[in-house]
Amino acid sequence: RACRIRTSAQALGMKAPSERRRSITAPFLVISVFLLLLLTRILGNSLLTRENEYVAVIILQLLIFMLPAAIYLKLTGEGTSELRLAPFGIGHLLLVISAVVAISAGTLLIRYHTAGYSALSESYDLYGVFISKNDGSVTDTLYLLLAYAALPAVCEETVFRGVLCAEYQHRSSFAAVFMSSLFFAMIHFDINNFFSLFFAGLVLALTLYATRSLLAPMIVHFCQNLLSVFGRPVVQTLYDLGGEKLFIFIITAATLLFLFIFCSEAARLYRGYSKQNLSSDYRKLLPPVPPRAQSGDAQNAMKPVSKPTLPCAK
Repeated sequence: RACRIRTSAQALGMKAPSERRRSITAPFLVISVFLLLLLTRILGNSLLTRENEYVAVIILQLLIFMLPAAIYLKLTGEGTSELRLAPFGIGHLLLVISAVVAISAGTLLIRYHTAGYSALSESYDLYGVFISKNDGSVTDTLYLLLAYAALPAVCEETVFRGVLCAEYQHRSSFAAVFMSSLFFAMIHFDINNFFSLFFAGLVLALTLYATRSLLAPMIVHFCQNLLSVFGRPVVQTLYDLGGEKLFIFIITAATLLFLFIFCSEAARLYRGYSKQNLSSDYRKLLPPVPPRAQSGDAQNAMKPVSKPTLPCAK
């Protein structure tokens, strides 16, 4: 009976109950992450000290993102197969590189227009709680790489591009890209940078879709975090030497150029997927298109096709 209901819903272009339920339950994961981050903001000063700062940042990120994601996948019965953990290929490298530059330049441009010069001079922070500090030592630099660049990329991409895109994909690809980007911008608790975060979420989600691999947006996110943590002095120096007009011209040109490259590469990849007869949900092939009936076979073409037997349990 369940199989007949599912088949009838698909025939009418409707979503099966389990697919509709995914779009309803997905926000609960975001709410869990949001509440944990809010609690961390409230208890921030008592949780972090100079001695345990980096260890606390690492543990808290795992508890805030990975633990709710694991519990959510367990409760909903979803496996990790839908997270698209397959590696991306050499043919995707130009798209990944262009995504890194487009996000870095684009978010910087948006932040400059919303916050002015302070967007270049403020310290890099995570969720308004964890502020990056570097005394120049090798140990401090390695901790920054792990706690402020690598781990946020892995944790956030697992939740937003991994779990949420897989959940909303059953409604539509547009819903998956839009909702994951919206939630991604919201959980950073930064209304001034909302649009830059939303833009970054869009590019990261499109990177996932174009490469069909969660590892690609993780790499893009890591590189963007890396530039944000260690590249701010360079950006500030560029502004001070060239002035505001030259600075805006450079980052605007970089944003537009690499967005163009990104979109061109995405279109090229999708043309390749179309030739391979791959569907947009990445998990199954499109049904083969039957050849058109010839004029002499018109009568045969009009004959009813026997209904296939479904492998359903009675």
